[in-house]
Amino acid sequence: MVGQNPHNRSEDLGFPLYMTFCAVIAALSGFNVGWHISVPNMPQTVITKCSAATYSLLISFADHGFTVGAFALGGLAGSYITTYSNVKFGRRHNIMISCGWTILGGILSATSINIGMYSVGRAFVGIGAGMCGSSVAIYVSEISTKKSRGALGSLFELFLNLGLLLTQVAGRYMAYPPVWRVLWVIPTIIAAIQLAVLFFFTVECPRRLTADGQVDKARAVLQRLRQGADIDTEFQALLNARQREVDSGSKKMNILDIILCKDRSVTWNTVIVMVVQASNQIGGIGPMSVYSVNFLAKIFGGDLELGTNISIANATANIIATFIAVIFMHKVGRKGFMRLAPLSITAAILFTFTYSMGCGVIPWLIAPELLPLSALPPGSALGCLSNWLFNFVINTVWPYQDANLGNYSFTVFAGINFLIFLFVLFCMPETTGKDLDQKTENNPKLADEELHGTAGSPNGSDDSFNTDRKVNNVHHIENAH
Repeated sequence: MVGQNPHNRSEDLGFPLYMTFCAVIAALSGFNVGWHISVPNMPQTVITKCSAATYSLLISFADHGFTVGAFALGGLAGSYITTYSNVKFGRRHNIMISCGWTILGGILSATSINIGMYSVGRAFVGIGAGMCGSSVAIYVSEISTKKSRGALGSLFELFLNLGLLLTQVAGRYMAYPPVWRVLWVIPTIIAAIQLAVLFFFTVECPRRLTADGQVDKARAVLQRLRQGADIDTEFQALLNARQREVDSGSKKMNILDIILCKDRSVTWNTVIVMVVQASNQIGGIGPMSVYSVNFLAKIFGGDLELGTNISIANATANIIATFIAVIFMHKVGRKGFMRLAPLSITAAILFTFTYSMGCGVIPWLIAPELLPLSALPPGSALGCLSNWLFNFVINTVWPYQDANLGNYSFTVFAGINFLIFLFVLFCMPETTGKDLDQKTENNPKLADEELHGTAGSPNGSDDSFNTDRKVNNVHHIENAH
Protein backbone atom coordinates (compact mmCIF):
# COMPACT_ATOMS: atom_id res chain seq x y z
CA MET A 1 0.00 0.00 0.00
CA VAL A 2 0.96 3.66 -0.47
CA GLY A 3 3.05 4.94 2.40
CA GLN A 4 3.89 1.46 3.66
CA ASN A 5 7.13 -0.49 3.47
CA PRO A 6 6.28 -4.19 3.03
CA HIS A 7 9.71 -5.15 4.33
CA ASN A 8 9.23 -3.18 7.55
CA ARG A 9 6.45 -4.92 9.49
CA SER A 10 4.84 -2.86 12.23
CA GLU A 11 4.89 -5.76 14.70
CA ASP A 12 8.70 -5.76 14.50
CA LEU A 13 9.10 -2.07 15.34
CA GLY A 14 10.63 -0.78 18.55
CA PHE A 15 10.05 2.91 19.27
CA PRO A 16 8.51 4.84 16.34
CA LEU A 17 8.88 8.56 16.97
CA TYR A 18 5.24 9.67 16.93
CA MET A 19 4.08 6.70 19.02
CA THR A 20 6.77 7.46 21.60
CA PHE A 21 5.75 11.13 21.59
CA CYS A 22 2.11 10.23 22.34
CA ALA A 23 3.17 7.88 25.14
CA VAL A 24 5.46 10.49 26.72
CA ILE A 25 2.76 13.18 26.67
CA ALA A 26 0.23 10.81 28.26
CA ALA A 27 2.73 9.60 30.88
CA LEU A 28 3.50 13.21 31.86
CA SER A 29 0.46 12.88 34.14
CA GLY A 30 2.75 10.89 36.43
CA PHE A 31 4.81 14.03 37.08
CA ASN A 32 1.82 15.86 38.51
CA VAL A 33 0.80 12.82 40.57
CA GLY A 34 4.29 12.57 42.07
CA TRP A 35 4.46 16.31 42.67
CA HIS A 36 1.13 16.41 44.50
CA ILE A 37 2.00 13.30 46.55
CA SER A 38 5.09 14.98 47.96
CA VAL A 39 4.30 18.70 47.78
CA PRO A 40 3.01 18.96 51.41
CA ASN A 41 6.27 17.39 52.67
CA MET A 42 8.74 20.27 52.64
CA PRO A 43 6.46 23.22 53.55
CA GLN A 44 4.66 21.18 56.23
CA THR A 45 6.03 23.27 59.12
CA VAL A 46 5.21 26.54 57.36
CA ILE A 47 1.65 25.49 56.51
CA THR A 48 0.86 24.21 59.99
CA LYS A 49 2.50 26.92 62.09
CA CYS A 50 2.48 30.20 60.20
CA SER A 51 -0.29 32.75 60.69
CA ALA A 52 -2.77 34.12 58.19
CA ALA A 53 -0.98 37.45 58.43
CA THR A 54 1.92 35.92 56.51
CA TYR A 55 -0.31 34.59 53.71
CA SER A 56 -0.15 31.04 54.99
CA LEU A 57 -2.69 28.66 56.49
CA LEU A 58 -3.04 28.34 60.24
CA ILE A 59 -3.88 24.64 60.51
CA SER A 60 -2.95 21.95 62.98
CA PHE A 61 -0.71 18.99 62.24
CA ALA A 62 -3.79 16.77 62.51
CA ASP A 63 -5.59 18.91 59.92
CA HIS A 64 -2.53 18.70 57.70
CA GLY A 65 -2.78 14.92 57.90
CA PHE A 66 -6.43 15.19 56.90
CA THR A 67 -5.47 17.11 53.76
CA VAL A 68 -3.01 14.34 52.87
CA GLY A 69 -5.89 11.88 53.28
CA ALA A 70 -8.17 14.08 51.14
CA PHE A 71 -5.78 13.54 48.24
CA ALA A 72 -6.02 9.76 48.63
CA LEU A 73 -9.81 9.86 48.95
CA GLY A 74 -9.92 11.88 45.73
CA GLY A 75 -7.74 9.19 44.16
CA LEU A 76 -10.27 6.55 45.23
CA ALA A 77 -13.10 8.52 43.63
CA GLY A 78 -11.13 9.14 40.44
CA SER A 79 -10.24 5.47 40.11
CA TYR A 80 -13.88 4.46 40.45
CA ILE A 81 -14.96 7.06 37.88
CA THR A 82 -12.69 5.45 35.26
CA THR A 83 -14.88 2.34 35.30
CA TYR A 84 -17.35 4.39 33.28
CA SER A 85 -15.33 7.28 31.84
CA ASN A 86 -12.78 5.02 30.12
CA VAL A 87 -15.69 3.40 28.28
CA LYS A 88 -17.71 6.53 27.55
CA PHE A 89 -14.94 8.96 26.64
CA GLY A 90 -12.00 6.76 25.65
CA ARG A 91 -8.48 6.70 27.04
CA ARG A 92 -7.15 9.93 25.54
CA HIS A 93 -10.13 12.05 26.50
CA ASN A 94 -10.10 10.53 29.97
CA ILE A 95 -6.50 11.68 30.46
CA MET A 96 -7.53 15.16 29.33
CA ILE A 97 -10.39 15.17 31.84
CA SER A 98 -7.92 14.21 34.58
CA CYS A 99 -5.80 17.22 33.56
CA GLY A 100 -8.87 19.40 34.11
CA TRP A 101 -9.30 18.10 37.66
CA THR A 102 -5.59 18.67 38.33
CA ILE A 103 -5.81 22.26 37.09
CA LEU A 104 -8.92 23.01 39.16
CA GLY A 105 -7.48 21.40 42.30
CA GLY A 106 -4.15 23.16 41.85
CA ILE A 107 -5.83 26.56 41.58
CA LEU A 108 -7.88 25.93 44.73
CA SER A 109 -4.83 24.74 46.69
CA ALA A 110 -2.61 27.62 45.57
CA THR A 111 -5.20 30.28 46.42
CA SER A 112 -6.71 28.66 49.52
CA ILE A 113 -7.47 30.86 52.50
CA ASN A 114 -8.75 28.17 54.88
CA ILE A 115 -8.51 24.45 55.57
CA GLY A 116 -11.76 23.67 53.73
CA MET A 117 -10.66 25.28 50.49
CA TYR A 118 -7.23 23.64 50.71
CA SER A 119 -8.72 20.20 51.40
CA VAL A 120 -11.16 20.43 48.49
CA GLY A 121 -8.27 21.41 46.23
CA ARG A 122 -6.29 18.39 47.41
CA ALA A 123 -9.32 16.13 46.82
CA PHE A 124 -9.80 17.49 43.27
CA VAL A 125 -6.15 16.87 42.48
CA GLY A 126 -6.61 13.35 43.86
CA ILE A 127 -9.53 12.74 41.49
CA GLY A 128 -7.29 13.71 38.58
CA ALA A 129 -4.55 11.42 39.87
CA GLY A 130 -6.95 8.50 40.24
CA MET A 131 -8.36 8.97 36.74
CA CYS A 132 -5.01 9.25 34.98
CA GLY A 133 -3.44 6.29 36.80
CA SER A 134 -5.73 3.80 35.07
CA SER A 135 -6.16 5.67 31.79
CA VAL A 136 -2.47 6.29 31.08
CA ALA A 137 -1.62 2.62 31.62
CA ILE A 138 -4.30 1.51 29.15
CA TYR A 139 -3.52 4.23 26.60
CA VAL A 140 0.23 3.61 26.53
CA SER A 141 -0.22 -0.17 26.36
CA GLU A 142 -2.72 0.05 23.51
CA ILE A 143 -0.66 2.35 21.29
CA SER A 144 2.72 0.69 21.93
CA THR A 145 4.50 -2.05 20.04
CA LYS A 146 5.29 -5.24 21.94
CA LYS A 147 8.98 -4.32 22.16
CA SER A 148 8.30 -0.85 23.55
CA ARG A 149 5.32 -1.52 25.84
CA GLY A 150 7.35 -2.30 28.95
CA ALA A 151 9.66 0.69 28.63
CA LEU A 152 6.95 3.17 27.67
CA GLY A 153 4.63 1.78 30.34
CA SER A 154 7.34 2.56 32.91
CA LEU A 155 7.39 6.24 31.93
CA PHE A 156 4.44 7.04 34.21
CA GLU A 157 6.44 5.94 37.25
CA LEU A 158 9.58 7.64 35.92
CA PHE A 159 7.74 10.96 35.66
CA LEU A 160 6.10 10.34 39.05
CA ASN A 161 9.51 9.91 40.67
CA LEU A 162 10.80 12.97 38.83
CA GLY A 163 7.89 14.91 40.34
CA LEU A 164 8.79 13.60 43.80
CA LEU A 165 12.41 14.64 43.38
CA LEU A 166 11.79 18.12 41.97
CA THR A 167 9.18 18.78 44.64
CA GLN A 168 11.74 18.03 47.33
CA VAL A 169 14.33 20.27 45.68
CA ALA A 170 11.91 23.14 44.99
CA GLY A 171 10.33 22.81 48.44
CA ARG A 172 13.70 23.20 50.08
CA TYR A 173 14.02 26.73 48.70
CA MET A 174 10.35 27.71 48.58
CA ALA A 175 9.05 26.53 51.94
CA TYR A 176 8.23 29.98 53.31
CA PRO A 177 5.16 32.21 53.03
CA PRO A 178 3.77 33.22 50.63
CA VAL A 179 6.17 31.57 48.14
CA TRP A 180 5.06 28.05 49.18
CA ARG A 181 1.90 28.62 47.15
CA VAL A 182 3.95 28.62 43.94
CA LEU A 183 4.62 24.92 44.62
CA TRP A 184 0.96 24.32 43.74
CA VAL A 185 1.08 26.63 40.71
CA ILE A 186 3.89 24.72 38.94
CA PRO A 187 2.01 21.41 38.36
CA THR A 188 -1.12 23.38 37.43
CA ILE A 189 0.74 25.04 34.55
CA ILE A 190 2.23 21.70 33.47
CA ALA A 191 -1.22 20.08 33.46
CA ALA A 192 -2.57 22.92 31.31
CA ILE A 193 0.25 22.48 28.78
CA GLN A 194 -0.28 18.71 28.75
CA LEU A 195 -4.01 19.17 28.14
CA ALA A 196 -3.36 21.41 25.15
CA VAL A 197 -0.79 19.05 23.62
CA LEU A 198 -3.04 16.01 24.14
CA PHE A 199 -5.92 17.78 22.43
CA PHE A 200 -4.05 19.08 19.39
CA PHE A 201 -1.23 16.59 18.78
CA THR A 202 -2.15 13.08 19.97
CA VAL A 203 -4.55 10.34 18.81
CA GLU A 204 -6.89 7.78 20.40
CA CYS A 205 -5.89 4.10 20.69
CA PRO A 206 -6.52 2.00 17.53
CA ARG A 207 -7.73 -0.85 19.75
CA ARG A 208 -10.38 1.36 21.29
CA LEU A 209 -11.41 2.74 17.88
CA THR A 210 -11.91 -0.75 16.43
CA ALA A 211 -14.02 -1.63 19.48
CA ASP A 212 -16.16 1.43 18.73
CA GLY A 213 -16.61 0.40 15.10
CA GLN A 214 -14.42 3.21 13.73
CA VAL A 215 -12.41 0.81 11.61
CA ASP A 216 -11.16 3.21 8.92
CA LYS A 217 -10.11 5.76 11.52
CA ALA A 218 -8.40 3.02 13.54
CA ARG A 219 -6.35 1.98 10.52
CA ALA A 220 -5.32 5.57 9.79
CA VAL A 221 -4.33 6.11 13.43
CA LEU A 222 -2.35 2.85 13.57
CA GLN A 223 -0.52 3.82 10.38
CA ARG A 224 0.36 7.19 11.90
CA LEU A 225 1.62 5.55 15.09
CA ARG A 226 3.74 3.08 13.08
CA GLN A 227 5.25 5.70 10.72
CA GLY A 228 5.20 4.15 7.25
CA ALA A 229 5.62 0.52 8.30
CA ASP A 230 3.42 -2.26 6.89
CA ILE A 231 0.52 -2.48 9.35
CA ASP A 232 -1.59 -5.08 7.50
CA THR A 233 -0.79 -8.00 9.80
CA GLU A 234 -1.05 -6.02 13.02
CA PHE A 235 -4.29 -4.35 11.98
CA GLN A 236 -5.81 -7.65 10.86
CA ALA A 237 -4.95 -9.11 14.27
CA LEU A 238 -6.83 -6.22 15.90
CA LEU A 239 -9.88 -6.88 13.72
CA ASN A 240 -9.74 -10.63 14.31
CA ALA A 241 -9.67 -10.06 18.07
CA ARG A 242 -12.75 -7.86 17.89
CA GLN A 243 -14.50 -10.44 15.67
CA ARG A 244 -13.77 -13.22 18.17
CA GLU A 245 -15.43 -11.07 20.83
CA VAL A 246 -18.50 -10.71 18.60
CA ASP A 247 -18.61 -14.43 17.79
CA SER A 248 -18.25 -15.42 21.43
CA GLY A 249 -20.98 -13.02 22.54
CA SER A 250 -18.52 -11.11 24.73
CA LYS A 251 -20.28 -8.45 26.78
CA LYS A 252 -18.94 -5.47 28.62
CA MET A 253 -18.23 -6.43 32.23
CA ASN A 254 -18.69 -4.19 35.25
CA ILE A 255 -17.23 -4.25 38.74
CA LEU A 256 -20.10 -6.38 40.09
CA ASP A 257 -19.56 -8.98 37.34
CA ILE A 258 -15.94 -9.30 38.38
CA ILE A 259 -16.76 -9.52 42.09
CA LEU A 260 -19.42 -12.19 41.45
CA CYS A 261 -16.92 -14.27 39.43
CA LYS A 262 -18.98 -14.37 36.23
CA ASP A 263 -15.69 -15.15 34.51
CA ARG A 264 -13.32 -16.87 36.94
CA SER A 265 -10.25 -16.17 34.82
CA VAL A 266 -11.04 -12.46 34.67
CA THR A 267 -11.75 -12.33 38.41
CA TRP A 268 -8.49 -14.07 39.29
CA ASN A 269 -6.47 -11.85 36.97
CA THR A 270 -8.17 -8.82 38.53
CA VAL A 271 -7.11 -10.09 41.97
CA ILE A 272 -3.53 -10.23 40.68
CA VAL A 273 -3.85 -6.68 39.37
CA MET A 274 -5.23 -5.51 42.73
CA VAL A 275 -2.44 -7.17 44.73
CA VAL A 276 0.24 -5.76 42.44
CA GLN A 277 -1.35 -2.31 42.65
CA ALA A 278 -1.61 -2.64 46.44
CA SER A 279 2.11 -3.47 46.55
CA ASN A 280 2.66 0.04 45.19
CA GLN A 281 1.57 1.29 48.64
CA ILE A 282 1.56 -1.35 51.36
CA GLY A 283 5.29 -2.06 51.11
CA GLY A 284 6.06 1.15 52.99
CA ILE A 285 6.88 3.64 50.26
CA GLY A 286 4.10 6.03 51.37
CA PRO A 287 5.72 7.10 54.65
CA MET A 288 9.03 7.43 52.81
CA SER A 289 7.43 9.90 50.40
CA VAL A 290 4.95 11.84 52.54
CA TYR A 291 6.49 11.84 56.02
CA SER A 292 10.14 11.23 55.19
CA VAL A 293 11.59 14.63 56.13
CA ASN A 294 10.26 14.76 59.69
CA PHE A 295 10.67 11.00 60.19
CA LEU A 296 14.32 11.03 59.16
CA ALA A 297 15.00 14.26 61.05
CA LYS A 298 13.68 12.60 64.22
CA ILE A 299 15.99 9.62 63.70
CA PHE A 300 19.00 11.94 63.40
CA GLY A 301 18.31 13.98 66.51
CA GLY A 302 16.11 16.64 64.99
CA ASP A 303 18.49 17.52 62.15
CA LEU A 304 15.94 18.79 59.61
CA GLU A 305 18.57 19.58 56.98
CA LEU A 306 19.97 16.04 57.10
CA GLY A 307 16.45 14.60 56.88
CA THR A 308 15.83 16.79 53.83
CA ASN A 309 19.08 15.67 52.17
CA ILE A 310 18.25 12.00 52.69
CA SER A 311 14.76 12.54 51.29
CA ILE A 312 16.25 14.09 48.18
CA ALA A 313 18.68 11.17 47.91
CA ASN A 314 15.72 8.77 48.13
CA ALA A 315 13.91 10.62 45.36
CA THR A 316 17.06 10.52 43.22
CA ALA A 317 17.34 6.77 43.81
CA ASN A 318 13.75 6.45 42.59
CA ILE A 319 14.65 8.10 39.29
CA ILE A 320 17.77 6.00 38.71
CA ALA A 321 16.02 2.73 39.54
CA THR A 322 13.01 3.51 37.36
CA PHE A 323 15.30 4.45 34.47
CA ILE A 324 17.03 1.08 34.84
CA ALA A 325 13.62 -0.59 34.73
CA VAL A 326 12.74 1.34 31.55
CA ILE A 327 15.89 0.08 29.82
CA PHE A 328 15.73 -3.57 30.92
CA MET A 329 11.97 -4.15 31.32
CA HIS A 330 11.60 -6.19 28.12
CA LYS A 331 14.58 -8.40 28.98
CA VAL A 332 14.04 -8.97 32.71
CA GLY A 333 10.24 -9.12 32.50
CA ARG A 334 7.42 -7.95 34.74
CA LYS A 335 7.62 -10.89 37.13
CA GLY A 336 11.42 -10.64 37.42
CA PHE A 337 11.32 -7.03 38.63
CA MET A 338 8.36 -7.73 40.94
CA ARG A 339 10.30 -10.52 42.70
CA LEU A 340 13.20 -8.13 43.23
CA ALA A 341 11.24 -5.24 44.68
CA PRO A 342 9.84 -6.49 48.03
CA LEU A 343 13.04 -8.19 49.20
CA SER A 344 14.90 -5.12 50.42
CA ILE A 345 13.95 -3.15 53.52
CA THR A 346 17.42 -2.89 55.04
CA ALA A 347 17.99 0.79 54.36
CA ALA A 348 15.92 3.72 53.21
CA ILE A 349 17.72 4.39 49.95
CA LEU A 350 18.20 0.72 49.04
CA PHE A 351 14.54 0.07 49.80
CA THR A 352 13.45 2.99 47.62
CA PHE A 353 15.81 1.89 44.84
CA THR A 354 14.51 -1.67 44.62
CA TYR A 355 10.91 -0.59 45.15
CA SER A 356 11.05 1.64 42.09
CA MET A 357 12.22 -1.22 39.86
CA GLY A 358 9.25 -3.41 40.68
CA CYS A 359 6.40 -2.18 42.86
CA GLY A 360 6.84 1.28 41.38
CA VAL A 361 6.56 0.48 37.67
CA ILE A 362 4.80 -2.88 37.21
CA PRO A 363 1.40 -1.84 38.67
CA TRP A 364 1.02 0.63 35.79
CA LEU A 365 1.74 -2.06 33.18
CA ILE A 366 -0.07 -5.15 34.32
CA ALA A 367 -3.82 -4.54 33.91
CA PRO A 368 -3.93 -4.17 30.10
CA GLU A 369 -1.71 -7.25 29.77
CA LEU A 370 -3.87 -9.51 31.99
CA LEU A 371 -7.44 -8.38 31.29
CA PRO A 372 -9.53 -8.66 28.11
CA LEU A 373 -10.91 -5.51 26.53
CA SER A 374 -14.43 -6.22 27.83
CA ALA A 375 -13.20 -6.25 31.45
CA LEU A 376 -10.33 -3.78 31.19
CA PRO A 377 -12.04 -0.58 32.46
CA PRO A 378 -13.57 -2.12 35.63
CA GLY A 379 -10.58 -4.39 36.28
CA SER A 380 -8.11 -1.56 35.92
CA ALA A 381 -10.33 0.65 38.07
CA LEU A 382 -10.40 -1.99 40.83
CA GLY A 383 -6.61 -2.14 40.69
CA CYS A 384 -6.30 1.62 41.08
CA LEU A 385 -8.94 1.57 43.83
CA SER A 386 -6.76 -0.92 45.68
CA ASN A 387 -3.76 1.36 45.23
CA TRP A 388 -5.50 4.48 46.52
CA LEU A 389 -7.28 2.66 49.35
CA PHE A 390 -3.99 1.44 50.77
CA ASN A 391 -2.44 4.84 50.10
CA PHE A 392 -5.09 6.32 52.40
CA VAL A 393 -4.83 3.55 55.01
CA ILE A 394 -1.04 3.50 55.22
CA ASN A 395 -0.60 7.27 55.35
CA THR A 396 -3.36 7.55 57.96
CA VAL A 397 -2.10 4.70 60.15
CA TRP A 398 1.62 5.52 59.85
CA PRO A 399 1.76 8.29 62.51
CA TYR A 400 0.26 5.90 65.08
CA GLN A 401 2.47 3.05 63.91
CA ASP A 402 5.56 5.24 64.19
CA ALA A 403 4.53 6.52 67.63
CA ASN A 404 4.00 3.02 69.05
CA LEU A 405 6.74 1.01 67.32
CA GLY A 406 9.43 3.67 67.06
CA ASN A 407 12.55 2.33 65.36
CA TYR A 408 10.76 -0.95 64.61
CA SER A 409 8.02 0.70 62.56
CA PHE A 410 9.26 -0.66 59.24
CA THR A 411 9.35 -4.28 60.45
CA VAL A 412 5.63 -4.37 59.64
CA PHE A 413 6.41 -3.49 56.04
CA ALA A 414 9.18 -6.09 55.96
CA GLY A 415 6.62 -8.80 56.72
CA ILE A 416 4.19 -7.42 54.13
CA ASN A 417 6.92 -7.32 51.50
CA PHE A 418 7.76 -10.96 52.14
CA LEU A 419 4.13 -11.97 51.58
CA ILE A 420 4.05 -9.96 48.33
CA PHE A 421 7.20 -11.75 47.22
CA LEU A 422 5.56 -15.15 47.76
CA PHE A 423 2.40 -14.09 45.92
CA VAL A 424 4.38 -12.83 42.92
CA LEU A 425 6.56 -15.94 42.88
CA PHE A 426 3.68 -18.42 42.83
CA CYS A 427 0.66 -16.55 41.46
CA MET A 428 1.71 -13.85 39.00
CA PRO A 429 2.12 -14.89 35.34
CA GLU A 430 4.78 -13.39 33.09
CA THR A 431 3.28 -11.07 30.46
CA THR A 432 6.39 -9.68 28.77
CA GLY A 433 6.02 -9.79 24.98
CA LYS A 434 2.38 -10.86 25.16
CA ASP A 435 -0.12 -9.43 22.67
CA LEU A 436 -2.85 -7.49 24.47
CA ASP A 437 -5.54 -9.60 22.77
CA GLN A 438 -3.69 -12.90 23.22
CA LYS A 439 -5.74 -15.15 25.47
CA THR A 440 -3.37 -18.10 25.92
CA GLU A 441 0.21 -17.10 26.60
CA ASN A 442 1.19 -20.74 27.14
CA ASN A 443 0.09 -21.79 23.64
CA PRO A 444 2.68 -20.51 21.12
CA LYS A 445 0.73 -21.90 18.15
CA LEU A 446 -2.41 -19.99 19.11
CA ALA A 447 -0.38 -16.87 19.80
CA ASP A 448 1.14 -17.05 16.32
CA GLU A 449 -2.28 -17.59 14.75
CA GLU A 450 -3.69 -14.59 16.58
CA LEU A 451 -0.78 -12.41 15.51
CA HIS A 452 -1.03 -13.37 11.85
CA GLY A 453 -4.81 -13.32 11.65
CA THR A 454 -5.39 -17.06 11.08
CA ALA A 455 -7.07 -17.99 14.36
CA GLY A 456 -10.58 -19.25 13.89
CA SER A 457 -10.11 -20.07 10.19
CA PRO A 458 -9.79 -23.78 9.30
CA ASN A 459 -7.79 -22.98 6.18
CA GLY A 460 -5.54 -20.46 7.87
CA SER A 461 -7.03 -17.60 5.85
CA ASP A 462 -8.19 -14.16 6.89
CA ASP A 463 -11.80 -14.73 5.89
CA SER A 464 -12.89 -14.79 9.55
CA PHE A 465 -13.09 -11.02 9.29
CA ASN A 466 -13.61 -9.76 5.77
CA THR A 467 -14.15 -6.20 4.69
CA ASP A 468 -17.89 -6.56 4.06
CA ARG A 469 -18.76 -7.58 7.59
CA LYS A 470 -16.15 -5.83 9.73
CA VAL A 471 -17.93 -2.53 10.38
CA ASN A 472 -21.27 -4.10 11.24
CA ASN A 473 -19.87 -6.85 13.45
CA VAL A 474 -17.25 -4.89 15.35
CA HIS A 475 -19.41 -1.86 16.10
CA HIS A 476 -19.28 -0.81 19.76
CA ILE A 477 -17.86 -4.01 21.24
CA GLU A 478 -16.57 -2.28 24.37
CA ASN A 479 -19.90 -0.54 24.86
CA ALA A 480 -22.05 -3.59 24.08
CA HIS A 481 -24.61 -4.59 26.70
